[in-house]
Amino acid sequence: MPKKLLACIAIFALAGCAGQPSAPVTDRSAIEDEPLADTTTLIDASPEDFLERAALAENRAQTYQFLLQASEAFFARGEWQQGASVLSQMEDVALPSRLRTEYLMQRAALLLYFEQWQTAQQILDDIERTSSREQRVALLRLYYQSYAGQQRHLSAARQLVELSTYDEQDHNPRIWHHLSHVPAGYWRNAARESSERMRGWTSLFTRLTQALDYREPVAPTLERWLQQFSGHPARQQVEDVLADQPWLHEQPRRIAVLLPLSGQFGQQGLAVRDGVLAALSNERNEDVLFIDTTAYNADEVLERLQRENIEAVIGPLSRDYVNRFAATLNAQDEPMPWVQLWLNRTPDDYQPGLDNFFALDIDTEVESAVDYLSQRDHENVLVLGADTQRGRQLANQFESQWVAKHGVTSVHVGRYSSSNDMPDRVAESLHVRDSNNRIELVERAAGTTTIESEPRSRRDVSAIYLLGDAAQARLLKPFIETNISPFARRLPVFASSSVHESSDSRGSSDLDGIVFSEAPWLLPRHSERALFERFQQLRPNQSPSSQRLIGMGYDAMELLPRLSVMNWLPGYDHPGLTGQLRISEHAISRQLHWAVFDNGRIVEQRGNEQSFSGDTL
Repeated sequence: MPKKLLACIAIFALAGCAGQPSAPVTDRSAIEDEPLADTTTLIDASPEDFLERAALAENRAQTYQFLLQASEAFFARGEWQQGASVLSQMEDVALPSRLRTEYLMQRAALLLYFEQWQTAQQILDDIERTSSREQRVALLRLYYQSYAGQQRHLSAARQLVELSTYDEQDHNPRIWHHLSHVPAGYWRNAARESSERMRGWTSLFTRLTQALDYREPVAPTLERWLQQFSGHPARQQVEDVLADQPWLHEQPRRIAVLLPLSGQFGQQGLAVRDGVLAALSNERNEDVLFIDTTAYNADEVLERLQRENIEAVIGPLSRDYVNRFAATLNAQDEPMPWVQLWLNRTPDDYQPGLDNFFALDIDTEVESAVDYLSQRDHENVLVLGADTQRGRQLANQFESQWVAKHGVTSVHVGRYSSSNDMPDRVAESLHVRDSNNRIELVERAAGTTTIESEPRSRRDVSAIYLLGDAAQARLLKPFIETNISPFARRLPVFASSSVHESSDSRGSSDLDGIVFSEAPWLLPRHSERALFERFQQLRPNQSPSSQRLIGMGYDAMELLPRLSVMNWLPGYDHPGLTGQLRISEHAISRQLHWAVFDNGRIVEQRGNEQSFSGDTL
């Protein structure tokens, strides 16, 4: 730290850094009348210059004025520690009201530098509306940083829209970026904006959302918007999009579906095919070609796709064939011209082009569980899973994602190697074994004296997440219940859809109380329940896993005409049978619904419906 800065801080601490302090620093009435210095000629002054002027100031108000300018100059120079040291000297002083806004803005700027987004916003909220144009612009920029850091995309865009009325900078690309990330649920019920510019943006994204919802062409929607908002700042950007994005004008009509329709995975492939055919019954006019991947190798399939002039591909489905088909595509000199929705996770060593990946694996459910439990204010969670390679993988995934949200001590993992191992692992994970050991030590010390005691389970865990299937959950549940202290509150138990193994809910009473994630279509109140019941009549006794695959095929066909635009609008989500679907980095992410086993029935949990407020976006 520069010697001059150290000297000023020492002087300020002893005497307020003013030449002749006239009153204690807490005397606000006196300092309000002290004149500030004229600094119009100090635009290019260095922080050291301002510190020197603070040491020689005529009064305390000018001292604080120059110190604030010094810290601001340090921040502008990227010397955040030095600026923070200067700013810290004014934490407990009675600043004149004329300097309070500047002080709070600099504190917020410092917090933003250290990514303390919410704390910075709280400070900004304490600032009274300023009449200074310069401060107003600075305040908008600080608010923008805070909202952008919190990923409050709608609020961040509003700051940029207002900022564009003060300067000539082109903020449109960033406004577009933020508004494209706003959840589509907001645009479906968007509030009326007071700003004319913001109304134009809101109208644009509302119309795009409606076009996608009703599977309408996007290009005419943009052209109609241009006619109504001919003078809007986003006009040039919309025109560029219309000129450069051919997928806005064309939708794939010749579609190939690659599925195993016979052999080992034939049953799964047929279930997906049933879902595709169900979606085609919804007044669709595409030509769909089904290819049995069991009967043809990857080279033969590729040759046929090229011969048939296919414009879009759904599949393959099985992991082995996915990797083989990806290797075949990688060996080609040119990328394939079609849009492809793979029905599995990203293939090994494959770079997506016009590809997206749609998987119904437990990995996506673990991610959904982390979000769901976090939203319900659980901060410390116990995860119980099998000590297998797959079990460890899922446990590590949950643990890493949970730690990123709640810290390194917020999650505990218990692994069991067999059903015989479960009682000990549950007792150990809930610290009941430690409690029993402590009780035993006390009883030994007491000798013949009778001591009444109950083992205590750990109090730092607020929820348990099970990684196993229904059979494992049935075995674990009684061990969990018997190891919770009788005077402790009941721990909620959560699980994935693996615990839902029967096509009806009868016989599930031994799972009562377990809350699990599930594809919305399999829950009783879904809007497409009639379609679900029709499939139950056509394909009686189908398992939930087959019903999810039917939903996957249906969703794949519903997503296909929307894929290109969904990659362009990451905030858009589609209410699919298998979840609320959106695209993130070429992968379909699913927001699942949650239900609970209750007296042998499945009861959907409250809060599955999405709600959006402009005050929190």
